[in-house]
Amino acid sequence: VSAFLLNRSSDLDLVILFTACEKTDFDDPSTLTNEEAVSTIKSFSYSLVTSSVQTVFNTTTSTAGVHFSLLADQTTNTNGNSNWWYYAQEPRMRIINSSSERSYSASLNSLYSNFYQANLDATKVIDIIENQGGKAYDDSGKDRTSDCLVGAYYAKGIAQGYLGNLYDRGIIVDDISQTEKGYPDSYKELTLNGVKHLEKAIELAQASSTLQFDFLRGVTISKDDFLKLANSIAARILSSIARDKSEAVSLGSAYWQRVLSFAEKGFTNDFLIITTSGGYYNALLNNLNFKGNSNRPVDIKVPYLADNTHQYPNYYPTDDTILSPITTDDDRFYQYFSYTPSFGILMESRGRGLFSNYIRERWTNSSNSLAEVGSVNPYFLAEEVRLLKAEARLWLQDYEGASALLNETGAARKSQGHLGDVAANEDAIRQALHYEYAIEIDAAGGVTVPFAFMRRNDLLIGGTPTEYPIPQKQLELIGEELYSFGGKEYIGEKGIFGELATANDVGWKASE
Repeated sequence: VSAFLLNRSSDLDLVILFTACEKTDFDDPSTLTNEEAVSTIKSFSYSLVTSSVQTVFNTTTSTAGVHFSLLADQTTNTNGNSNWWYYAQEPRMRIINSSSERSYSASLNSLYSNFYQANLDATKVIDIIENQGGKAYDDSGKDRTSDCLVGAYYAKGIAQGYLGNLYDRGIIVDDISQTEKGYPDSYKELTLNGVKHLEKAIELAQASSTLQFDFLRGVTISKDDFLKLANSIAARILSSIARDKSEAVSLGSAYWQRVLSFAEKGFTNDFLIITTSGGYYNALLNNLNFKGNSNRPVDIKVPYLADNTHQYPNYYPTDDTILSPITTDDDRFYQYFSYTPSFGILMESRGRGLFSNYIRERWTNSSNSLAEVGSVNPYFLAEEVRLLKAEARLWLQDYEGASALLNETGAARKSQGHLGDVAANEDAIRQALHYEYAIEIDAAGGVTVPFAFMRRNDLLIGGTPTEYPIPQKQLELIGEELYSFGGKEYIGEKGIFGELATANDVGWKASE
């Protein structure tokens, strides 16, 4: 495995990472091999865990999620920045898997490289502790071996789980002597292996009477919250494996019972993180919340779903019409979103059908930035846990149980939205879940939510890629052929594992 360098690249190539480390003939004080670092830097393992944990927190809510928000019709844009317009276009376009394309580094490759780096750092720590009998000390010299093992397994679980959720294939790196230079493991194998590591982190945390999870700068997560976090995110990752509805059904009752089991041990209150100096903030939400000359509008889907007249269009008029504000039965809508007759940065020449009159309000603050110290950042909402439980029961055909969860007085749709009860039938429950992911969760769920929900429920519009391909540079390193997904002309395309790779035209609205 690569040496731990003070100037480690964030864009590492797997072929390089899997080569052995050899010390040079001269002393270079800026670099150490892993073996030298372990013996000379007492806080080496703690530093690696801190890096990997911070990386997975940041990456699960990074601005790379804007592209998935666009593909899920949560957000719209005609801006060429990071090629957002390209991902918003209707009919859908094929992903340009090229390092020269503007969204390559911003989304396709950044998610890949960040999660793999976190996984590799965590793998090294586990090897040092479990195989080499090493210890992990923090910067003050305190023995943190058991805490670091929890953190390493957690980071590995998130990294591998998200790689499986986002990409069609990959490589499971659980052994530092890994020499495989291909991508033999399917999205399913990556996802399930990630959840296995989360289960290990949960097991170790439960057994610890002194757990101190302080690997996120400025934040210490209590043992109780850590267990809820690990279970919540395991339910999210496990539920997100299916690329379409038929695959979600084929997973079977035992699988969805497992999702339900994780969710039932998840959050009952929102897990919020307060921004500290140089610390974590929800970069995705910060980007989509931004107000000013470049407001980030929500897609027309959001007001379309909330409109109680059922007359609101699902595609913006292409003449000179400016749509009026909607009326809705959901009291949350007026708090979460605001109407504007101005189209801001949306350019008519790039498709008036992408226009919208609504912007986000829910998580905004006076500084117009979640990066500001003291800002409140959602990391995992309790309501998402409720939705995961309800959906698991839906797949288990327990319609009474699913509707009961959605109709509880504490559910946001009831306590804040004051909406009527959801009937105990499949169609009503599916509609309610789609609505709640769009209104209540939105960008607060990070890079995969609600995209993954729509994917597994056949709600993406036809031609939408259901997964990312391995980035171009990585394919070139091992001589594999370049490939991609998405595009209206590729509707129904299958991946190499038989999964639906480009959505069929059965989504929440028909493809243009």
